[in-house]
Amino acid sequence: MNRTPSFTQRQRRLPARCVAACALAGLPLLAAAQATSSVTIYGLFDAAVRRASNVGADGASRVSMDDGIFTGSRLGFRTREDLGGGLSALLAMESGFDPSTGASAQASPTADYGQVAAATRFWGREIYIGLRSTDGWGLSLGRQYTLAHQMTARFQPEGNPNSTAHSIFSSHHVARQDNMVKLEAKLAGVELAAARTLGEVAGNNGSDAWAVSAAYTAGPVSLGAYVQRLNNLADTEQRRIVGAGGNWKLTEAFTLLAGAMRRDDEVSPQTNRVWTLGASTRVLPTVTISAAYLHDKQAGSARLAGKRKVAYVTASYAFSKRSDVYAVVDRNEVEGGYAKPAFMGTLGSQNGLVLGLRHRF
Repeated sequence: MNRTPSFTQRQRRLPARCVAACALAGLPLLAAAQATSSVTIYGLFDAAVRRASNVGADGASRVSMDDGIFTGSRLGFRTREDLGGGLSALLAMESGFDPSTGASAQASPTADYGQVAAATRFWGREIYIGLRSTDGWGLSLGRQYTLAHQMTARFQPEGNPNSTAHSIFSSHHVARQDNMVKLEAKLAGVELAAARTLGEVAGNNGSDAWAVSAAYTAGPVSLGAYVQRLNNLADTEQRRIVGAGGNWKLTEAFTLLAGAMRRDDEVSPQTNRVWTLGASTRVLPTVTISAAYLHDKQAGSARLAGKRKVAYVTASYAFSKRSDVYAVVDRNEVEGGYAKPAFMGTLGSQNGLVLGLRHRF
């Protein structure tokens, strides 16, 4: 029996063959299309137990469980789509939370200096959309880190600490602002950035802010400087901040860090001069030790004259690339007309001891 298909049968089979061939030919195109877009889900859980003296109004001590001392807990999403020609669209959404209670973090009880009033913030750490090119320029819109915050992280061994008891710079420059437009570019190896925060107050510049920064890295040395201006909500005061600093990686395992900042107010006579020195060393493949000293001298009048000094030493042991345990010994001293920090019960000194556990995914 002749099993050769007839012409009519071949006609019926031809479309199926074409479909299969086209599908196979299209697989590389489909894979290429998928490769041009990515979504990353990530997070960090950092819980720390801290025993501190001078927390109560009577100077009593307290043991508490806090969000991470240096790296706050967060859950985040990042997307990137290749638009062609070296240009990409990007999106970032990062939610901060307190690991001891699960409550959202980064709330703003009152609106001021570039922050809108928000009792809670689900995407409190940052949320923005933007464009980025392979040659170094970028545009982003949304709630973002201030340029001052990004720059001062370069000259502190653990970046800007998440804990207010361990940081000074952030209290002056504000870590994040809402309604920010940020432009970035790279010229002759210099990283340039400019930001404008829209206060959205009709009739005045309340909560408006702007900033510019520049950074340069050559081999083991990284340097940076910034200028920032912030208006209060009532548009009756402007905070003016300038700072510079950097780090020097002397060896693969040892880094020195230093920086300075000056804050002036347009109306108030208050001035603050802040400086810091720090070092970080990896003593073993799994053990890192860091230390820092921060000094804030406040002046402007007899009533305002005072100081705040912070010192800490921290050691961490890495179980893996994702998990580590750390310990911190710290001391705060506040004197004179310097406003008492919220974490202290009375003016004077506070000693702290921390044990923390951290996991990244």
